[in-house]
Amino acid sequence: MAKSWFIKVQENNPQQTLRNLYAQWLKNEQVSALLVPAVSATGVFAPVLFSDPEKVSNISPLLPVMSVNAASIVAEIAAEPATESRLGVVLRPCEMRAVVELIKLQQIARDNLVLIGIDCPGTYKPGSISPELTASSDKLDEWINEFVSNQEQYLKDEHLRSACRLCEFPTPLIADMTIGFLGLNPRKKLILTVYTENGSRLLDGLEIEPTEDTNPERNKYLDMFVRTRQQQCEQKIADFDRVGIGYQNLVRYFAHCLNCHNCMKVCPICYCRECFFDSDVLKREQDDYVRLSRRKGLNRMPAGTLLFHLTRMNHMMTSCVQCGICEDSCPAEIGLSVLFKKVSRNAQAAFDYLSGRSLDEPLPLTTFREDEFREIGEE
Repeated sequence: MAKSWFIKVQENNPQQTLRNLYAQWLKNEQVSALLVPAVSATGVFAPVLFSDPEKVSNISPLLPVMSVNAASIVAEIAAEPATESRLGVVLRPCEMRAVVELIKLQQIARDNLVLIGIDCPGTYKPGSISPELTASSDKLDEWINEFVSNQEQYLKDEHLRSACRLCEFPTPLIADMTIGFLGLNPRKKLILTVYTENGSRLLDGLEIEPTEDTNPERNKYLDMFVRTRQQQCEQKIADFDRVGIGYQNLVRYFAHCLNCHNCMKVCPICYCRECFFDSDVLKREQDDYVRLSRRKGLNRMPAGTLLFHLTRMNHMMTSCVQCGICEDSCPAEIGLSVLFKKVSRNAQAAFDYLSGRSLDEPLPLTTFREDEFREIGEE
């Protein structure tokens, strides 16, 4: 049973309030380290492994910038069970969903991992943030605090990442503890909600105010937010259907693909140690390329780009969390977010599955149910 508490914001500064909270967790040894967002002195946006409370000023807990899906980093750090340390990972909803899928795919060890989810109304690409802003920590903090406070602008902001403007999950679906600010006044209070014993341990020593598990003000805002995002998503998918349905349209859609495989390399769900498309299987000699060219008269180079994308979609669509980091990494700026949103949502719906919804829900392709697909099979 989830339980919630309000945490008072100090000096109207939610950024600093969370810094102090995280530092306290480290000082009290409730966690050994925290994976959190940060901005370096040179203006680089990246998650950091934060373990020294004295360096708390270097982290940015509410930073609305996404340079990588942090689930990939969790998979790198926590591939094997820890025996001496307790790692807290502060993750956005799409990142948390990816971690859940990777745990089920046996790519992340759940042991001694504390899952801390945080509200996310959307994020920006790193390149859209001006260097002048990152040059001053005070200016950056004020910009971040203003962003989380100005909640009526989220659904209108066309500068948010494409995937974020399609996202229907502003709050984590699963966590040990969640940190919430949507539907509240983040200059005054934040809400901590605990779901597990792992999360309860983080409350020790905190001066917090109990609240009802159901918060009408917050719930009303979240209902409106999700409903609006769903409408925006349906419109974007309808726009895609007009240009992307059918083989010839897909060929045109991927026409500018460079075959760089960046989308695969940054995807947290593409976990294979060696990809078929990077293996020797598809390597050809010069004579093979020439024979293929003679058969067709001409052959687009690089070859096999559409096959790569269709195979990748088929491989991971049931676990895709629609984070959109694939589109952000594409040098050809192909609109992968809406395509993967459509494909993965339809595939998961066919199995009555939602990626990252539950650690106990089996992966669709690892189990058999007698009641599946009765309408297209025999009774």
